[in-house]
Amino acid sequence: MELIRSSEMKNAFVRLFNIYANELSKYNPWLGTQIDSQGNYLSKHVEKLISDRSLDAFCITYDKKAVGFVVFSYSDRSGGNICSIDEIFLIETSRGLGISERICTEFWRKYKGICTLSVLKANLSAVAYWEKLISRCGYTYEKHEKNEQMWRYEIDLESYL
Repeated sequence: MELIRSSEMKNAFVRLFNIYANELSKYNPWLGTQIDSQGNYLSKHVEKLISDRSLDAFCITYDKKAVGFVVFSYSDRSGGNICSIDEIFLIETSRGLGISERICTEFWRKYKGICTLSVLKANLSAVAYWEKLISRCGYTYEKHEKNEQMWRYEIDLESYL
């Protein structure tokens, strides 16, 4: 498994984001309406993910194949450092191999403070996955309602058991 900067694999990143957005449109129908004339979902947002230097966006490769992507961000706010897993996605055939767990645990071990992530409430399998993963990795977390569609998890990276 390897992370390669999205700017080095732009076409793969865009294709993977399209698959991701299509899957998420089951839980948020608005996403299904956000397609440009080229058939790409949220193209301005995707371009920002690739080009914004305040974000770390990567394609995830496994056996030299692009199988997903991940986007991280960081901020230093009063009250401590905050990092975020903004997006993470694996194509269905690459799920269950421990790839996202490895990426997340390596990321969490590098940082102190709070790591946030947001999950669509209607995506019950994702909600269950994150709660199980965070607990299995030995961290505590708080779960807040971000809005009517999203949960926001605040993972205490200093609570590692």
